[in-house]
Amino acid sequence: MTITVKYSCKLCGLDKVDVVVPARGTEDVLTWMDTMGRFLGEDHHRRSPYCTPTKLQDVMIPMTGTDRVGGPTKN
Repeated sequence: MTITVKYSCKLCGLDKVDVVVPARGTEDVLTWMDTMGRFLGEDHHRRSPYCTPTKLQDVMIPMTGTDRVGGPTKN
């Protein structure tokens, strides 16, 4: 299962970019956030290989229809 997260980078001008990441299963939220961060970093590098930010801005994780941060949408 996956969810779509958005992020922005003020250094290179990326704004609210969609990235598909694995949905959080039973793992701890901090473990899942590390995984999500790797996906965002890899996506950013593909889109803007010469930009080397120390952080991304406006990371948006969908919460509608789920019971936990990063969780899949429940039907």
